[in-house]
Amino acid sequence: MFTRLNVVTKEADSMDLGLSGKNVIVTGSATGIGRSVVEAFVREGARVVAVDIRDDLIEEYAAATGAPGATDAPGRIVAVHADLTQAADIQAAVDRASEVFDGPPDILVNNVGAGRLASFEELTDDDFHRTFELNFFSMVRLCRALVPAMHAAGGGAVVNVTSDLSRQAEDVIVDYAASKAAVASVSKSLARAYAPRVRVNNVAPGPIWTPFWTDAEKGWLKAIEAAYGASGDDAVAALIADRGIPLGRMGTPEEVANAVLFLSSDAAGYTTGSTLAVDGGTVRATN
Repeated sequence: MFTRLNVVTKEADSMDLGLSGKNVIVTGSATGIGRSVVEAFVREGARVVAVDIRDDLIEEYAAATGAPGATDAPGRIVAVHADLTQAADIQAAVDRASEVFDGPPDILVNNVGAGRLASFEELTDDDFHRTFELNFFSMVRLCRALVPAMHAAGGGAVVNVTSDLSRQAEDVIVDYAASKAAVASVSKSLARAYAPRVRVNNVAPGPIWTPFWTDAEKGWLKAIEAAYGASGDDAVAALIADRGIPLGRMGTPEEVANAVLFLSSDAAGYTTGSTLAVDGGTVRATN
């Protein structure tokens, strides 16, 4: 049990959402939310091309689960290395996925994202450019390469992982929030442009206990501890209280993955251009 979460994290059972045999691309898939999304699709029987700069971690997971990259049966994983800030790497990942699936995917999950807790005055033009290249332009480039092909092939679903900060900005991590707001906006445009064959939705997580927070060098926990003058659980408790999270805890990657699966499935067949919040009630806006 993580006291910071106040929940016991366990592997979810298959939800049987009719995703068996579906072809799925997931970006930012080596750790955190992306890794949980990959695992959730595998449990549902989907075939997954998992794209990340840390493809070695995906390979380790595939080997441990008995799915070492084969594509001749449901529940298999293919790890693809890509620096998602680079257009050439994105195109190479698209080409590899097209080979694996013999065509476009049924489902595209744009999950990759990064940012640091910095004030507006600390952020340079280069900071904004780097953040937008990874968080925003990777989504734009992947959708440009894949969504028209998905539409032509008969349809599918796109799920973009944004953030509660895209809907309720704070005075720090301004570049990250702006990039995720841009993702949400483009999602709306794509939902209109490619309806009714391709549905495009967003999942907007709040504070989720992942390496985004826990990484010893780059995780946000250090900055949170410094901001609140507390350590460990006390710092997280102070953050939860300060943000007024009604559920009184941080979320889990599995909870976000469940939302991604729902929006990817026919169970959400009349849902497009929408944002599903998985934020513990953090965002107070009514729309």
